[in-house]
Amino acid sequence: MRTVLAPSDVLPLTCTRSGTCCHGKDIRITPWELARLAQARGLAPRAFREQFTEDAGTRLRLAAPGWRGLPACSQYDPASGCTVHAARPLACRLYPLGREVQGGEVRIIHEGAAFPCLDGCPEVSDLPRLTVATYLDGQGTGPFAVARDAYLELSQDLAEAAFTLVFDGGVGSGSDRRWANAWRVAVEGGPSVWPVVLGPDWFDRVTIPEIDIATDTGRWRELHGEAVLGLATEAAPAVACVRLFASALLLFQAVGGEAAVMGRRWLAQAGV
Repeated sequence: MRTVLAPSDVLPLTCTRSGTCCHGKDIRITPWELARLAQARGLAPRAFREQFTEDAGTRLRLAAPGWRGLPACSQYDPASGCTVHAARPLACRLYPLGREVQGGEVRIIHEGAAFPCLDGCPEVSDLPRLTVATYLDGQGTGPFAVARDAYLELSQDLAEAAFTLVFDGGVGSGSDRRWANAWRVAVEGGPSVWPVVLGPDWFDRVTIPEIDIATDTGRWRELHGEAVLGLATEAAPAVACVRLFASALLLFQAVGGEAAVMGRRWLAQAGV
């Protein structure tokens, strides 16, 4: 069950900073968030991706079990809490709330009928209550939500570019169906195969673009899209359509989407 909230709803949203919310969570990250987290740890994005992420750089790796035996986030230190708090991704800034975008409409939700924090941090019931809007503003969600939406848009743009090569670029008109087989592999194989399908250069360009972290989020997305599409122009159309498709799946996963579900929908649209 999901409870949909209004900005004016008042809830026990004051954080206790106990760290219980740093355990057992699925924390997806966009390339922009990965770059910020790497900077916070004093690491190159590649090093951060290899050491602290999984699922082709789209999810923060979990570490040793902690609270209630649940695995802790790899950025959590039992002695000091979150080691990257200033750069924490959108999912962490939103918690215990969630954010859904459907048809351009944004909904703020929480899972279940009962407020999630009352289980892990029951003391919040005795702390000051905040409106949803005040809480989100205080957590600095604004630019992170913009970046998340920009990557959803980029995922859709890359998928559209892949479809264009198939239907208008001649890739799908011949008897060679290797592109279709590769699309199926990308969908059914999931994150474990995306680096292989993409190849090293594409995988790096998609997950750790060489863009200054100080760049405005809107401009960052623009530059990142140009970088990926630039690789597409350098590749044979049949190769480009496969890598664009896999890139779209990866970014859809990064923004919290179900890549397998969307991927099967795209396969059906392509008649694969």
